[in-house]
Amino acid sequence: MAASVLIVGQGLAGTVLGWALDRAGIDWRMVDAGHAHAASRVAAGIINPVTGLRWVKTWRIDELWPETRAAYQAMAADFGVPLWRDLRIRRYWRTEKERRTSQAKLERGALTPWVTAVADDHAVLAPAGRVDVPTLLAAARTRWLAEGRLTEAKFDWALGSEREGWVIDCTGAAARNGPFAALGFAVSKGEVLRAPLPGLDGSEVRHRGHWVVPDEIGGAWIGATHEPGVDDLQPTDEARTTLLRSAERLTGFVAEPSAHLVGLRLAARDMRPVAGVHPHQARLGIFSALGSKGVLYAPWLARQWSEHLAKGTGFDPAVAVRGAK
Repeated sequence: MAASVLIVGQGLAGTVLGWALDRAGIDWRMVDAGHAHAASRVAAGIINPVTGLRWVKTWRIDELWPETRAAYQAMAADFGVPLWRDLRIRRYWRTEKERRTSQAKLERGALTPWVTAVADDHAVLAPAGRVDVPTLLAAARTRWLAEGRLTEAKFDWALGSEREGWVIDCTGAAARNGPFAALGFAVSKGEVLRAPLPGLDGSEVRHRGHWVVPDEIGGAWIGATHEPGVDDLQPTDEARTTLLRSAERLTGFVAEPSAHLVGLRLAARDMRPVAGVHPHQARLGIFSALGSKGVLYAPWLARQWSEHLAKGTGFDPAVAVRGAK
């Protein structure tokens, strides 16, 4: 049995890690102050296989797709809530240059097997998926509070080094001011709207710079904005107007928002997630910087942590903390 583990933070990273440690038979507890400003709280949870104006395959999508899909389906069965939905993404070209770039890559086979159809003004990406992150967080929180695993409190990092077991930082944006601050994290503000948009195909995301993601009850997520370096949590009229215009262009409907949400994303210098051990403090770890593609990477990183705690297995060099032994 590995030493006991304290997970700090119950966003997407902390929740998936707690679930993975449970399955691995590793003793753990969690402390979390709440989700008020967490990026996970406003995450649409989309797994998009091709991203950016240059139409690049999402990093490691070919390798991680089967594991990720199976993991969230297992979580859904375990927590007894619907979490996973298979989707397709109808992605509209924004410029002629973007259309030419994507079609050139299609002709070379660089986007196989993730583009299934091409029309005059868009392409269809599939398979894709969506994880209902807020439902996952709520279901896990309810269970772990009832079990006494989760304590609702702010963690004092000054006292963390006095613990005998592991402490793993899963605090998201707050990690930029914690014991791993030297990694040089950056934040990005993202704003999202919720709005009733009945009649949309629930198995399809529409995307043209922003996305519209239907839910199962006649509503939709509209988002997200991206403001690198901005770390305030105030919703803005500018973002609201921009997102509503995008939604109207994508759906033909004028939406009236029911909610305007704001979250802060954390990113490492190389824009990849981070998992590993502090280079100077034994038994202090991190699992963070998941960014906008966090739902894809979270099960993979959680598995690395459970294998490290149980067997001493090393972390993938692409995500490992530099300088750690």
